[in-house]
Amino acid sequence: MNEKQKKLTFIDLFSGIGGFRLGMELAGHKCLGHCERDKFAEKSYRAMHNIKVGEWYAEDITKVNAGELPKADCWCFGFPCTNISTIGKQEGLHGRQSGLFFEVIRLLEQTKKENRPQWLFIENVRNLLSIEKGFDFAEILLVLDKIGYDAEWQVLDSANFGVPQHRERLYIIGHIREKSSIKIFPISPKTQSEKIRHIGYRVFDTNGISPTITTHGGGKYSIKVLNEKDKSARRLTPKECFRLQGFPDDYFERAKSVNSNLQLYKQAGNSVTVNVVYEIAKRIGI
Repeated sequence: MNEKQKKLTFIDLFSGIGGFRLGMELAGHKCLGHCERDKFAEKSYRAMHNIKVGEWYAEDITKVNAGELPKADCWCFGFPCTNISTIGKQEGLHGRQSGLFFEVIRLLEQTKKENRPQWLFIENVRNLLSIEKGFDFAEILLVLDKIGYDAEWQVLDSANFGVPQHRERLYIIGHIREKSSIKIFPISPKTQSEKIRHIGYRVFDTNGISPTITTHGGGKYSIKVLNEKDKSARRLTPKECFRLQGFPDDYFERAKSVNSNLQLYKQAGNSVTVNVVYEIAKRIGI
């Protein structure tokens, strides 16, 4: 951790398997608790991160009251993209799943100003910028402004941060305007991504960059790797999908010990890329 960086506390909402947690912890920050509804992702999370007895946990964010939350410097959350993604009906921010964003806003409004987190660290799909002709994103900015948070944002591609996966995601940082005016963005790529080399639909060679892995990683929409010797193709393994999201192999092995391949593919596809979180997290608190 940079010696000029303050060690922050954070909570991990919509935590999935903990991509936010690992990236933040690698930057020196401390997790106080998490919230996750999917029982299979929760099993992986607990196995991967060795959750200690007494750490705060909630299953359903809609049933959480602000008074239950530990006071933290930062709230991290990649709220559901189900109604925002280009794959699906695109009901927008007020869809049933993606509308859970407003549960976080409810908790912030219920929290006394002096106890609100200084930072909000948010992730979602790039389409959040343009769905509903941009009005949904504008609503997010207005809602954050109303409760006292300035916001900045940037679309970052995981392929530029040490993993061979083309995965463009929107990252938003909110910070209380009375406490901080430090700018996190823009962040320059850490590596130069190669041109994506495809050999047909969702097939790539081992020297190229993988397309975005999804929750259907093991199904008929699976990404396949080309065998250069005989030109055959095989699907990515769950371990490879975890690697493409920046998880070390020992974290994968812990998840594997408690979940099926079907769930592991889904969990990797739902995760935020650890490497990108880490690069942003290093700037938070400076």
